[in-house]
Amino acid sequence: MEVKNEKLVRMVNISKYFGEVAALKEENFEVGYNEVVGLIGDNGAGKSTLIKILTGVHTPDKGRIYFKGEEITYHSVERARELGIETVYQERALGEQQA
Repeated sequence: MEVKNEKLVRMVNISKYFGEVAALKEENFEVGYNEVVGLIGDNGAGKSTLIKILTGVHTPDKGRIYFKGEEITYHSVERARELGIETVYQERALGEQQA
């Protein structure tokens, strides 16, 4: 099986502001082929905002997103799903409902 050196997902210099509040300032995030990545950080660090940008829920104010080496210029939830990008949210209430 061939292992690709390029990244599956690259988010470069991503910034997102909500009013005057900077949720993300020029952040970078990469996921390689066949990688499992944990995104961890303090409350308010911007993890959810970064993932919402990746999945098309939010539009970045600055930065670029690449998928399989190609820049995504028009990004939306629908486009992310077409590319196979989706979020599985970790919700305690969801687990309790299934128990």
